[in-house]
Amino acid sequence: MTLGVIACAPHALLTMPLELGLFILGNYSRIFFLIIILILTAFMIISPQETVTAAGMGCKLWFSILLPALLPFFIVAELMVSLGFVSFIGVILEPVMRPIFRLPGCSSLVVVMGFASGFPIGAVLSRKLYDENLLTADETERLVSFTNNSSPLFILGAIGVGMFASPITGYLLAFSHYLSNILLGIIWRFRASPSSSCITRHKQSRLVEAWQAFLQYHNPRGIGALMSDAIKNSLNNIFAIAGFVIIFSVLTRMLAVWGAMDAVAAMLSCMFNFLSLPYQVAYGLGMGMFEITLGTRTVVLAAQADFVYKLLAVSAILAFSGFSIIAQVMGVMAGTPVRLSFYILSRLIQVILSLTITIVTYKAVIAPRSAIGAFTIPYYKALYSFDAWHVSLSCLVIGLILIGLMMLVSLCWQNQ
Repeated sequence: MTLGVIACAPHALLTMPLELGLFILGNYSRIFFLIIILILTAFMIISPQETVTAAGMGCKLWFSILLPALLPFFIVAELMVSLGFVSFIGVILEPVMRPIFRLPGCSSLVVVMGFASGFPIGAVLSRKLYDENLLTADETERLVSFTNNSSPLFILGAIGVGMFASPITGYLLAFSHYLSNILLGIIWRFRASPSSSCITRHKQSRLVEAWQAFLQYHNPRGIGALMSDAIKNSLNNIFAIAGFVIIFSVLTRMLAVWGAMDAVAAMLSCMFNFLSLPYQVAYGLGMGMFEITLGTRTVVLAAQADFVYKLLAVSAILAFSGFSIIAQVMGVMAGTPVRLSFYILSRLIQVILSLTITIVTYKAVIAPRSAIGAFTIPYYKALYSFDAWHVSLSCLVIGLILIGLMMLVSLCWQNQ
């Protein structure tokens, strides 16, 4: 009898260790964050000047980069859902998304926009589709786990050109970062039921069906009201992100001033002693666990570390994204079935994938080249010398073009 049950439920046995790990992470994460908040409060009382300085740096980062880079995506994404465009592309792109990710066609908008704009547009759009009952709880959790990425502006511009002074390094990091997230989405597809990958055959043209779905989508509010709601919701999201950035800027400063980051760096050095990990790189990894920009800057400035150590460390920081970004994502997904433990587990898996892709690509592409640029531009100049608004609009146009190409491919598949 027992053997029969085991034979009939291999999937349940395989997922038991995963579910147990998620349960443990979920229970202890709240206690951990409560302790951090209490310590942060003490730091703000004891060191008000350090608090103001760190908060000012976070506010400058938000105003100069995040506000112009994310606000257009937020507004456009809100309008796409409110006007029924998601229903239209959802029907057409069903044959693309179901076989690859076991997700509905409407999730293609989240994938494209998430990869084109950066954190946390993937979470914002996933939440919107979940609220519209276009995604199930499992689909939402899986979709969020691989559609929140660092923006091309940050990887190619600030890190590649600004910090490493090597555009090819930026392209390598972007390639490993985005490919590892796609592979993560493919891995999580196996958690979905097999029936979710089935595509229903339609007698009529998929384009005709998509048009009918668009016409059937009815929103009683007028265009002016929809635009007003989109702007209000987008501003609420962008101001919430400002709060997260400022809080984690202060938190990271606290850890550095009180020496906690030195302890984290020492622990990481011991853990990776077999790799002879330089201390300054370990310190940067510790900073990157909390905030991406400070972590990558510290790693790249490591004077005595080999280039490959810096490259792999930055790749790991980008994949994990830092607790600041994780808090932003979970703040957007508050009230949904998306679990913090599952999201952190996804980040750890992406770290492994990203490191593997980075080292393989490095040996194949960069290692044969003898000349690699050194750090020549201060990181703050690299961050703030780009026209973030122009780059954001360009990425938005590229994202819409990608959606159009995916729709064209899907329609061509149907006609074959």
